[in-house]
Amino acid sequence: MSRRTRRRQWGAAALLIGGALLPLPRSLPGQTVVVDGPTATVLPTLTPSLTVRAAGFGSARPLRVRVQVATTGDFAATAVVLDSSFTTTDTTVAVQITRALPSEATVYWRASVQGATGGIAESPVVGPRTVPAWLTLASPNSPTGNILDLRRPLFVWRSARVTPAMGAWSYTIEITSAGRPEQAAAGITDTTFRPPTELQANTSYRWSIRAALPNGDAIRVISAGTFVIVDPPLPTTTLLYQNFPNPFPSASSFSTCFWFDVGEPGGTVSLDVLDLRGNLVRAIIPAPDGVRAFAAGRYGRGAPGAGNNCDNRFVWDGTAADGRPVAPGVYLARFRSGAGATTVRRILYRGR
Repeated sequence: MSRRTRRRQWGAAALLIGGALLPLPRSLPGQTVVVDGPTATVLPTLTPSLTVRAAGFGSARPLRVRVQVATTGDFAATAVVLDSSFTTTDTTVAVQITRALPSEATVYWRASVQGATGGIAESPVVGPRTVPAWLTLASPNSPTGNILDLRRPLFVWRSARVTPAMGAWSYTIEITSAGRPEQAAAGITDTTFRPPTELQANTSYRWSIRAALPNGDAIRVISAGTFVIVDPPLPTTTLLYQNFPNPFPSASSFSTCFWFDVGEPGGTVSLDVLDLRGNLVRAIIPAPDGVRAFAAGRYGRGAPGAGNNCDNRFVWDGTAADGRPVAPGVYLARFRSGAGATTVRRILYRGR
């Protein structure tokens, strides 16, 4: 009986999608199969190596081996993600998975071996194991937003390991503002990126990474929240920016945030939420503390490094002055500054 170990590659042509093990002949006395793989709860790679060991099948060859990986322990047809069958003369076979397992999925594996003269044995099911995330955005990526003080910030992300035979990850980054592309770069092989040109201050941005492997496996991840870049100099003009997120609530925020600048030398301002008939819904400024006078400066932003790009004093959560939720629809933000002009911004409230 051969004790040599032979490595078997799983290429795309050898993979079958779906299908569970069909009813098979019973094992003969002494026939056993075990399948070994990573023992950690979280797999160290997207493409782990498994080893199938068979015993009790005598000297007749070949042996027919089948290995399956599924996302449920019952190996239902819709749960099987990898299925490989092959013949071998060895009783110990190393199987290298060469397609990335589903990102962040829970997986199980098992194997069966059929002898040349009859009898088939199936291994115990191994699992659960968790597949690591294919791609994770690291920074800036706070769900509540980031305040940055550099116009060319450093973007950082990471990818899970794959077998070297699959080749290296390639990345495409896109930076957007209000859904419009501002900067993009493709063919990145590093996991960091610094924009070649400066981004605008006092603008809300999001960023995304698309990671791809040479075999076509790919995934795109969008930042959990927005980021903004503060402009240190004092503003010379009093103005209200467009609230964000808009529409709201969003996946990362139950309220919408208001930014405004007060130009030198400062002044009094008011900010109200109105319905489309012009009726007052909620006063943002003055708040219950009654403050309307502001020194020259920029307001509504979170503090740099605080992990939140919104000052909670200047938000609207979709409630009226009495605390009751308002109906979904379009509302108006009316901003007044002393004897200056009135600014009106449209707010789209999705409702709770």
